[in-house]
Amino acid sequence: MKKFILLAAAMIALSVQGFSQIGLKAGLNFNSSDDFSLQNFDKSNLDNKTGFHFGVMYKVKIPLTGITLQPELMYSQNKSEFSNKLTAKEGDFKLNTLKVAASVQWGIDLMLLRPFLQVVPFLGYTIDNKTSVENLTWDVEKLRYGIGLGGGLDLWKLQLSCRYNWDLGKAAEFEMPGLGTFKGKKYKNFEVSLAYFF
Repeated sequence: MKKFILLAAAMIALSVQGFSQIGLKAGLNFNSSDDFSLQNFDKSNLDNKTGFHFGVMYKVKIPLTGITLQPELMYSQNKSEFSNKLTAKEGDFKLNTLKVAASVQWGIDLMLLRPFLQVVPFLGYTIDNKTSVENLTWDVEKLRYGIGLGGGLDLWKLQLSCRYNWDLGKAAEFEMPGLGTFKGKKYKNFEVSLAYFF
């Protein structure tokens, strides 16, 4: 019995190993219309700008289920442009985050093609935040967590994917002398990615 269990475990391990790949991924972040939106702060506006992300992945297919697990380690940057009519101040915001995500995919293998849907819980840490707006203090929540929903297509060693991400934690707080303190809403963004597997 013990030998049978060991043999079954070895077969499963070899099977999973045959369906696993390491890959590189890069793409663009498109902030949603209310990403970094301001509350209780008149005459101000934040225009969303395109950011980017890149990193490494490990893909494991679970045989006969249509399910693929794809953990990812990503560097991600979001950008916005600030302007205030009362003070004539303007400048950029940049938020740089290191993210660990776990894409759970369900797809159908169609020879060389594999369309899939994905659910992606993620955990991130803000490693840097910058602003070029004079006299403005930007206090960012370091720990970020949330979930993404989307889909994609595997073609040969390439993977094209997209998803919409919702941060579920706190966002950020801004302060400017003479204008007071104001808060940003929760972060949201849409991302498009291209990956290559070895």
